[in-house]
Amino acid sequence: MSAIMRDIQTRLQQAVRENDKAVRTSLRTVVGEVQTRALRPGMSLDDALVIKVLGDTISGNTDILKHRERPDLKAEIALLEGFMPAMMTDADIEAAIVASGATDMPSAMKFLSDNHKGLFDGKAAKSIALRLTA
Repeated sequence: MSAIMRDIQTRLQQAVRENDKAVRTSLRTVVGEVQTRALRPGMSLDDALVIKVLGDTISGNTDILKHRERPDLKAEIALLEGFMPAMMTDADIEAAIVASGATDMPSAMKFLSDNHKGLFDGKAAKSIALRLTA
């Protein structure tokens, strides 16, 4: 099981004990979505999947907030962002590509996707990979 998922489930258990309905509902929704997606062919319950579900949920809530004021969604976004790992900086991306020994952009991007999925900005990684492998 994913380390992030364990953290979410630990926080969910705490919310259940404390009768914190808002946190409990938000985290149960995320856990359910992760488990549902993990059942799909070719998917596994790993950090990348959990990060994707968290990102999708945060993005959806942010879209709703553009149209109406919802304090509950702001609180949910803050809660879920607490589980998101730090994104790689440009220097981190560059160091990872150099360490991979990639000689072309596709192999550099494959290395990043295989080893750092969900932790980097794809556009930034592509431009760095092009610069380093040119």
